[in-house]
Amino acid sequence: MRRAFFILSLLTLCSLPVAADDRLEHGDWSSQFLDGMGEATTHENGMAMFGMLCAKGSCRYYFANDMDCEAGANYPLMITTDVGALSFDAICEPMASANGDVMLYWFNESPALNQALAKTPSVGFAFPLSGGQFKTSKFSMDGYNQALERMVNGMRAKKEAEDHPADPGRT
Repeated sequence: MRRAFFILSLLTLCSLPVAADDRLEHGDWSSQFLDGMGEATTHENGMAMFGMLCAKGSCRYYFANDMDCEAGANYPLMITTDVGALSFDAICEPMASANGDVMLYWFNESPALNQALAKTPSVGFAFPLSGGQFKTSKFSMDGYNQALERMVNGMRAKKEAEDHPADPGRT
């Protein structure tokens, strides 16, 4: 039952109402804009989600894997790519969805991570559990670069329009 709720929440989060031409598919990734935010995201068979959300001039990656977490607590993540493995501390924070809050693990972007993700065909996440066990997730990176480029360029254009609104008196 909990897994079904998680899957439904993830699907709802990614299908929040947006303009019909606003959400674009880029291979296994998608990009969209909603309420001043831009998002690039992918899924692992409805069981996990990985993406980037940009708002108010900053961007953060997120990961969700159906694991409960305590809001505000830090959790270790290991990310593997073709160029090597990277470890991160992620912070658990809720994200509002149509079905209530979904708990996501957020972590900051870095040049090393961005470069590794841009050059790999897939990325793996290892999430430590008790007793020396790990929960793993693997995501295709097909379309990642295009989804991120569209989302980042869209956010820049929005900021530019906000910073320099058109003069209504000019023609």
